[in-house]
Amino acid sequence: MTEAAKRVDAFISERNALAEKAMSSETGLRFSHMYTDVVDRFVRDLFRMAGLRKGGPPEEADELAVVALGGYGRRELCLGSDVDLMVIHQGGLSPRIEEVIRRALYPLWDAKLEVGHSILTFQECMRLAMENFKMATALMDSRFLLGSHSYYRLYQEAFWSRMGREKGALVGKFLISRRERAERNKGEGCFVEPDLKEGLGGLRDIHMLAWMARIWFDCKRLREIKRFAAFRHFEIQKLAISRSFLLKIRNHLHWLAHRKEDSLRLSYQDQIAKILDYKAGSHISGPEKLMRDVYLHLNRIRYRHEEFQTKILDMIDPSPVEQKRETLPSEFAVRKGNLVLSEGALFEMDPLVILRGFGEANERGLFLGSGFIWEAKKVISEKGKILAGSEGAKALFRNLLLKPENPKIIRLAHEIGLMGLFIPEFKKIRNLPQYGFYHVMTVDLHCLRAVAVIGEIKKGVYDEKWPVFKAVFDEVENQGALFLAALLHDIGKGYGGDHCVKGPELIPEILARLGFDPSWSPAIASLIQHHLLLPRVAQRRDLGEEKTCVQVAQAIQDKQLLKMLFLLSVADSFATGPMARSDWKIMLLTELFQKVQRILARGILATPDATEKIRGKRGYIREALLKDFDEKAVEHILDQVSPRYMLNTSLSDMAVHFSLALKLGNEHHSWQVERRKDVPVTRVIQVTYDKPGLFSKMAGVFTLNNMAILSAGIFTLKNGLAFDTYEVTNPPDLYQETEKWENTRNDFEKALDGGLMLDRLIQEKRDAGMLGVYGRPIKEKIVINNDESDFFTLIELRAGARLGLLYDVACVMFKMDLDIRAAKVDSDGEKMNGVFYVRDSAGEKVYEPSAMAETKHRLMAALSRH
Repeated sequence: MTEAAKRVDAFISERNALAEKAMSSETGLRFSHMYTDVVDRFVRDLFRMAGLRKGGPPEEADELAVVALGGYGRRELCLGSDVDLMVIHQGGLSPRIEEVIRRALYPLWDAKLEVGHSILTFQECMRLAMENFKMATALMDSRFLLGSHSYYRLYQEAFWSRMGREKGALVGKFLISRRERAERNKGEGCFVEPDLKEGLGGLRDIHMLAWMARIWFDCKRLREIKRFAAFRHFEIQKLAISRSFLLKIRNHLHWLAHRKEDSLRLSYQDQIAKILDYKAGSHISGPEKLMRDVYLHLNRIRYRHEEFQTKILDMIDPSPVEQKRETLPSEFAVRKGNLVLSEGALFEMDPLVILRGFGEANERGLFLGSGFIWEAKKVISEKGKILAGSEGAKALFRNLLLKPENPKIIRLAHEIGLMGLFIPEFKKIRNLPQYGFYHVMTVDLHCLRAVAVIGEIKKGVYDEKWPVFKAVFDEVENQGALFLAALLHDIGKGYGGDHCVKGPELIPEILARLGFDPSWSPAIASLIQHHLLLPRVAQRRDLGEEKTCVQVAQAIQDKQLLKMLFLLSVADSFATGPMARSDWKIMLLTELFQKVQRILARGILATPDATEKIRGKRGYIREALLKDFDEKAVEHILDQVSPRYMLNTSLSDMAVHFSLALKLGNEHHSWQVERRKDVPVTRVIQVTYDKPGLFSKMAGVFTLNNMAILSAGIFTLKNGLAFDTYEVTNPPDLYQETEKWENTRNDFEKALDGGLMLDRLIQEKRDAGMLGVYGRPIKEKIVINNDESDFFTLIELRAGARLGLLYDVACVMFKMDLDIRAAKVDSDGEKMNGVFYVRDSAGEKVYEPSAMAETKHRLMAALSRH
């Protein structure tokens, strides 16, 4: 074994031993320093073993330096980080030195390090720095390793002299770089699985601060910025803590991934929480505790970076105060679109200036100047209790909550502590994660986003697609109460248990403390208590069954409350994430709202006579059918359907069903496929002869063809025909939609005849696919309910999502002689919720305790199978 190979083995052993011994016990920054020292010794030994030594020819010693760049230069290496090296020289490297460099680099790759290297002259270095911003910032963090230290110092002096002369050009490059990173990390998935380095609030934001401080204030260390009066309140120590924390998590992430991985994936969140001993609490899991800390540090870095950048830009270009705007109080002025204090207006003289400033910025669509923000944080820290007890301050804060025109200002009020000062309960949900992909934001930011959505509805942002939102908002009499309910709807999540129960209990005290009219309390408490009612019913119940809508109307009772609850449900859905705000779910929510609204308008007890409804529908359909079909055939088919079909089916679906049935002839199956407008859903209106296991066959066929059932209604006629309506997700490839539906139809006809081996084909599809449930494990749940429907037993279940789960469930029910008459299914990447309306083989509800227990047992086995 060569000396270089022995040194590689020694390095790997030393690195592994360090990781096992110190990665969890040391601070993140300390461990990165320790690992960087290990790499330093390795690199120096390799270059010396390769022949770069002090005793070499004079030109080699005097005109060459090996330099660490980027994170390696900052002594901030993590276990999977790139090791970036630069050999800087005067020009004309000798063949011997070129060979030395090659011999030194190869063992670095043998050690499985990601090595970036460049060999540049002094002049090439300067040119690249001016042409490439990424290269310039890497050079800003350069650190001498070996070679000629005096030559390296000359290079450093020239480099920083050039940077100083290029300050003006660098301003734009810093801003462009931050904007590009923001664009790359704006997706909601980036919040669930944050990038610890390049994401907003990641380590890169701290690097940017240090570079700006070095260029404009000649601070070799970021902490030196405190010597400037303008930055005396800047929280350097807290930033250092956040930096160290993120480095610790990043090192663990690299170690678990066996490579550089900076996105904190859900699977790693669970593992790192266990390694760092984040234990579950009474109402929060270990991974959620970990992510609460992660979000705390990311948010701290993000907002300190934005404050710092704003302050530096103000100091670089102190633009004159803009001409005084009309009605702007004399204590304020506007500079660069930010509200700032006028000369002589001091917080020390009147702390209410803080809230007046927030109010003005909120109304005028402005932000606040960095000096204003820093001084406000100081006052909150030193005089917060006095401010929170001031009636004048409460009045100003109430105005901010009741008319939140500017989401950035509301978010800033939260970030600097104003929200928590007046509503201490809000502190319990600050940075509180909601583990998984369904909820993409922490609870506090989710609540603020819900407020912003209500504001967008008010301004007509959604009018093109959902004009009903603003139409309903304009009819709300107490719009301020709606904004308050949006802000506080998840406040109970900070206390454990059912937040829909705990939240309403907190409302009277919160409103009393802030000085709101006590009469507001019942309505806001009721909104919070029921804010999940409409979405859950819309997604999990058969909206064609009038009893469902009547029960919702009985729970709400008040027309104004219904309108507010609908808008709160919309805001909550839009703020939750793409899985909650799909067009399909919003359409169902709107449909339920409109049905309940009609019931409340006519009075809950004033339900139209069922016989009269059936007579009216039958007459309408009869007249329509007689235009194309024989009277005797029409009368015969109308006599075959049940009153329940007539009551619960729309006239448009009836027309299609009867038409398909009358055209069926000797065929066994016919359907009409129609894509719904504005939602990625297709309606399949089908007529076929009923057979045992019909729903399971449909579920299997749709699964094979990459479509998912969202809802189903199945009605069997006296003559054995089945009138079915399915709503399914659109085929994945809309360019081959016609061909896909033809294939699906053929598959279904084969399945009906027993010619399609669904069990085997679905298992093959599972084996070929990528399986796995993302996010937290979903605890299986089954509820059997005989109270909510007059005719059916409801089987409600929840489980982790997987391919073919609905098919498995339907097969179990078929084998137990349970007849599925309707279903509602909601499946995302994490979980499946399903509600099935069933009857037993005798056409009755399932009442027998032993039958209910056996049903639960068999379904649970299907749900827990992976």
